[in-house]
Amino acid sequence: MTVRRPEISAKCADLVTAARDLAPEIAAAVPTYRGASDLPVSLVAAMKEAGLHKSYMPRRYGGYELDWGAHYYISREIAQVCGSAGWIAGLVFTHVMCLGRFPERAQDAFFTASPDGILATASAGAGVLERVPGGMRLSGRWGWASGVRHAGGLMVIAKEGEGPLFTHFCLLLPGEYTIENTWDSAGLHATGSHHVKIVDQFIPDERLVERDVYLAPNPPGSEIHSSYVYRLRPAPLQKSYFMGPLLGTAKGALKATVEQTAKRRGQIVGEKVAVQTPVQVNLGVATAEIDAATLVFDEYVRRLHAWGVSGQDISPDDLLWGKRNVTFASRLCLSAADRLSAGLGAGGQLQSNPVPRLYTDCRSITTHVELHWDHSMAPTGMLALGLPTGDPLIDGGATDAKADRVIIGTQI
Repeated sequence: MTVRRPEISAKCADLVTAARDLAPEIAAAVPTYRGASDLPVSLVAAMKEAGLHKSYMPRRYGGYELDWGAHYYISREIAQVCGSAGWIAGLVFTHVMCLGRFPERAQDAFFTASPDGILATASAGAGVLERVPGGMRLSGRWGWASGVRHAGGLMVIAKEGEGPLFTHFCLLLPGEYTIENTWDSAGLHATGSHHVKIVDQFIPDERLVERDVYLAPNPPGSEIHSSYVYRLRPAPLQKSYFMGPLLGTAKGALKATVEQTAKRRGQIVGEKVAVQTPVQVNLGVATAEIDAATLVFDEYVRRLHAWGVSGQDISPDDLLWGKRNVTFASRLCLSAADRLSAGLGAGGQLQSNPVPRLYTDCRSITTHVELHWDHSMAPTGMLALGLPTGDPLIDGGATDAKADRVIIGTQI
């Protein structure tokens, strides 16, 4: 079956152009927020003015409801000048699609309170739920809530009872959580990935979705929208959040290195650095690594889009393909950025130089648990050897209840 690629959408193309046009403004602003933990409000406002936050916002609430992949093409333009801004465009702005999984009343409440539709999420931490009439009371603390200062709401995971896993996704509105100023990172320094704290906050039933309902295809909230984006099983989509920022930071490092190298001269005898064979080879290898990563990322977007259009659940083969190959390609991006930064020598490591900054951003992205090497590669080996992976979609419904490993899969 031939499937229309999502990037040919006219609106998506317009947003990619807008992101490309916005990149010089972001690049010029980078020195003004070097060391800050959050992007400037003015930059986020410019990104919103360009409509970059509306890719997956439902039409019902004023968004564009685009096919899956828009975030990838948009964020790789932004990330070429700033990994943090690319992270906001590729990850935080994508979280609006999560709202489409909640009941209609929850969606109405959120977009009434926060029409911009920017949602922060946090799953690293502990939250405890206690059942009360009409809903639950929630207390807990979570980390890495990227972009939370720019968001109009928050989604966290929390647990009811004594089981080992979280049981619910919880949607909170402004004023129902506290932001702690904790983000202080060398890479992605301005993503504002602070901790959030919630103390005995009442959450009505319509803003609580059970884990297995949220993580399965066709959650209740998807019925009020036409796009497949809100109907898909969400776990396979998550790896694609990082592809644009990964590719953008690597491409930005390559572009800046070429520009600098063309002008460089040796510090001792003044020879042109560009004529040195090792320098040329380094650029060639980095280009090949970025090209290879692009092929993988483009193909994964195509597969996710085809899956969405088909109306069927993702196949185990495609799930494994993404788990394995997107992580592999992330290492190609990191390798390219690493060799480019190192190739500039000591003189190229100044804080004013974008190459080491973009390399550090790229490295930080690859440390995300979704890109964990063992979690990503082991399931392919397990399946080849006839062993259960721990993911029921891959294992055909069978799981190894006694396994002591943690698998980032479709239900965890």
